[in-house]
Amino acid sequence: MRLAAGITRAGAILALSLLSTIPGLAAPPAIQSSAAILMDADTGTVLYRKSADDSRPMASTTKVMTALLALEHADLNEDATVSTIVKTITGSNVGLQPGDVVRMDDLLTALLVDSANDAAAVIAEHISGSVEDFADLMNARAEQLGATHTHFVNPHGLYDPNHYASAHDLALITREAFAHDRFRRLVSAKVADVSLPGSPEGTVQLINHNKLLWRADFATGVKTGYVKQSGHCLIASGEKNGWQLIAVLLDSPDMYTEAQALLQYGFTSFDHHIYARPGDAVGRARVRGGRRSDVPAVCQKTLACVSGPGVGEESRLEVTLSTLKAPVSQGEPAGQAQLIAGGRVLASSPLVAGEDIPRSRLRTFAIWLLRITLLLVILVLLTRTYAKALKAHRRRRYRFPA
Repeated sequence: MRLAAGITRAGAILALSLLSTIPGLAAPPAIQSSAAILMDADTGTVLYRKSADDSRPMASTTKVMTALLALEHADLNEDATVSTIVKTITGSNVGLQPGDVVRMDDLLTALLVDSANDAAAVIAEHISGSVEDFADLMNARAEQLGATHTHFVNPHGLYDPNHYASAHDLALITREAFAHDRFRRLVSAKVADVSLPGSPEGTVQLINHNKLLWRADFATGVKTGYVKQSGHCLIASGEKNGWQLIAVLLDSPDMYTEAQALLQYGFTSFDHHIYARPGDAVGRARVRGGRRSDVPAVCQKTLACVSGPGVGEESRLEVTLSTLKAPVSQGEPAGQAQLIAGGRVLASSPLVAGEDIPRSRLRTFAIWLLRITLLLVILVLLTRTYAKALKAHRRRRYRFPA
């Protein structure tokens, strides 16, 4: 009996082990973080969540929102003047001094790579005039993004009881920030050079605080954070075969191991279906009076969905095409494409004409013929009117000689 029970137990363990290797059936990792989420960057589909809507201190992961606003509201080539506020900023700094003049791009680099609190404060003052007004801007932007469990008090993440976010909200903010190429490049850089006042050689090399970039070859960012009240926090991203995932871990006992496991779980247990990428033609819009009767309708955004454990319904691409009138210019609106699943729109993209379509030669000839005909008609009418007027004038002179 003991032997039979042992064989049965071993068989069950072997079966579970084999099942865990089948794509789509792997169990999610055991996450010990107080809050966590795994999100598809394309659609915002949530693949894993644990207390993801709980509001918690989030430390320097705050700086993703600060970076987003810097990219949206400032010219990265302009200069910012450092005020005395840097004297009050503690924690990670790059040594900025009052009166220093620093290029915004260098401040952004210091913010994201070195997690510089003083750079965050200078960015805030440069954009909004004060940290308080910048926090208002942060909260307004969070509301626009649907980050409803978040409230910002400062641009750096130093602890304040009224400064908090949820894992889900941080994923939403990060997803928006990834729309900016400069953000992508900085959060994925292991090292970066910045020009800072007072540096002996003119530039300083900064080493990224995010050690996941060295641990996982698929890692693409993004931001670490720690204060005593928050515990260790990490927003992480990874990409495989053009598919990007975002993981957020708040108050984690081992944030790099958990982030790597969570991202790997997403890549192995879910499937990413791409219906169209920017530049792909998803139909042909009709063209009236053109040298060709239609034009490629080109997608402007990625249309993709995810399927796997607990997510993904049967989806379809619905394309609405406009009828255009020649001449058609490349980039002219040509319709809309929507990815629909379960009666809701997962993603949508405007469609534009993929090329120029001039008028047909026959139509061009007809238009010119019409113009010439109209001109001749006008000339005939003017001539007849003038002749009648002249004849009438002569009759008046004959009847009433001078």
